Amino acid sequence: MEKDILLINNVKEEGDIESLKELIDKHSGIYVEMVNRHIPNDLEGVNKEDLIQDKDFSIYEAAINFDENKNTKFGTYVGNLARWKCLNIYNKKIKFPQMNISDIFDTKVSEEDAIKKIEEKEDIEKIFFALDGVKDKRVKQIFKMRYCGGRKLTSWKKIAKKLDISIQGCINIHNKHLTEIKKYV
Repeated sequence: MEKDILLINNVKEEGDIESLKELIDKHSGIYVEMVNRHIPNDLEGVNKEDLIQDKDFSIYEAAINFDENKNTKFGTYVGNLARWKCLNIYNKKIKFPQMNISDIFDTKVSEEDAIKKIEEKEDIEKIFFALDGVKDKRVKQIFKMRYCGGRKLTSWKKIAKKLDISIQGCINIHNKHLTEIKKYV
């Protein structure tokens, strides 16, 4: 575990490619195992090989975002990230079977690009216009905090804490009003 921490710090601070390669070699197995475990072979429109080819980038992201203070092994962290990525794809594919994998999970589009699309002024105005008639004042607060808080999406945890409600409550309020917003955007 200490060697992983050293390698991760080398990747974060120095952008050391050799340390990244060593992390990838060491933790590729858990990533591939999670893909094989959570994505069925017969899931139409989903190519497991595409997900497996994404492992190097996923392990790099894991190294950049890893927090050693949370007392989690890096291998466990990589496995959990891979598992949640797969479950997200699987659940969306089950709900929307007509969608392609690229529609569900496009690794070529960065989170920053997605956020920029959300933050376009016209869309923001449309969203808040759609929310004008909503009696629950928390709705506007949730959308404002979630999408207008800077370069990254504000976490549900921070929003819930600020509004003094549960995380799931925030998500439920958000999702309940998405259908109304989609009419305007």
